[in-house]
Amino acid sequence: MKNPKKETRDVIAKHVRWTEALRVVRAYHPEVTIILPQEKIQIYPGDDVRGMITPAVGVIRHALDAGVWQWHGYTAESRVKQVRTLLSHYFHYHEDSIHPAELDLMIEDLLFVHKA
Repeated sequence: MKNPKKETRDVIAKHVRWTEALRVVRAYHPEVTIILPQEKIQIYPGDDVRGMITPAVGVIRHALDAGVWQWHGYTAESRVKQVRTLLSHYFHYHEDSIHPAELDLMIEDLLFVHKA
């Protein structure tokens, strides 16, 4: 029995990649902010992750506390998860740059102890 040919994940239509489609959307709709993966801030092994994410965590925390966005939960875990999700829109963590559990502890420290 033959395996069916798999479609690649990043193809949205025949011969159209999702990155190209997003470039078109960005060109015709400047009010939409689209950050492509290669445009994210790259974090490599050996980089000062804390120094790189501290300003972003501070802005996110202030915006959420001011009501610009809404916190999705009251526990520390839910708030750390929400901030981690928002950070993933702006930062790309390369393999071995930081362990996810270590990143969560760092975000929790910045949110509740040092108040980034």
